[in-house]
Amino acid sequence: MARYVRPYGEKAPWNIPVSNLPRHPQSDLYRDRLWYDAPASRSGNFNLNLWAYTYPVYYVSDATGEYPVETKWDWPNMNGKTVPWNPDWQPAPGTDAQMILLDPEAGREWNFWQVEFRDGVIHASNANLVDGDYRTKEDGFGPSRGIGVQYLAMLVRPEEVKQGEIAHALSMPIRNTDGTHFVAPATKLEHPGRPEGIPEGMRFALDVTDEEIEEWLASLPEEVAQMKGYGRVLARALRDYGWFITDTSGGAHLQNEAWVSAGEEWSRLGLDTVAVGGKEYPRDLLDGLMRRERVYTLVPSDQYPEP
Repeated sequence: MARYVRPYGEKAPWNIPVSNLPRHPQSDLYRDRLWYDAPASRSGNFNLNLWAYTYPVYYVSDATGEYPVETKWDWPNMNGKTVPWNPDWQPAPGTDAQMILLDPEAGREWNFWQVEFRDGVIHASNANLVDGDYRTKEDGFGPSRGIGVQYLAMLVRPEEVKQGEIAHALSMPIRNTDGTHFVAPATKLEHPGRPEGIPEGMRFALDVTDEEIEEWLASLPEEVAQMKGYGRVLARALRDYGWFITDTSGGAHLQNEAWVSAGEEWSRLGLDTVAVGGKEYPRDLLDGLMRRERVYTLVPSDQYPEP
């Protein structure tokens, strides 16, 4: 099996490690807005999402034909065009019904929002072919999601977990995105007029040592021992690359490739759902690792020092 290659260029902000990046001068302010206001239920409740409101990934090599696209919005660039498609492909559950389609040989990435295949036609509210080559692209794409950065960027996929390293920042939609401004690498303001919150594009990271990661893993219930390998890789990524605020949602969660396209791979990595002591894993796996005093905020990507 070919080795998984991290998409996008080395200078893509989400592919740059946090080790040499300055902390935001208002790090504590944004940390507290994240900790207390971003989750859906309780402070510090950051979930892992492998199911609804994330992204399945499909490949043109598995398409069965070319099908026409019809969109509700006027500005998507795929309206009236055709795209390789397989009627068996399913979007992620939830009203967003999102999907990623990739052509690795040509570096093409399509993003679909509220997509449904019906009567031989791909119906979507928003459907776009992202500009540039996703293998080397280093900037965003306005028509895609709240942050205005294409869907594949920052998505955790089972292939990289299996290889032992997530070498990029993660994607976190939250409840309290800011309605007055955004920061780089975001390319647009998603919801003008919302109350003051966390600007989309803001980056956070976790100040945690290998020893503290191992202590957290050792504290997990025996029933989820099979998830420790994934947890270790994820925790190191949250430390070494952090996460960006990418979208508005009902609560704070980190996005992994959706189960509808990657369920078999996630299952082999030990991520089948397990309920223990009132918690559900892997959804609640980060409890105990994510602590308020460990979270800090980084400057926007247009303030990163030159390498």
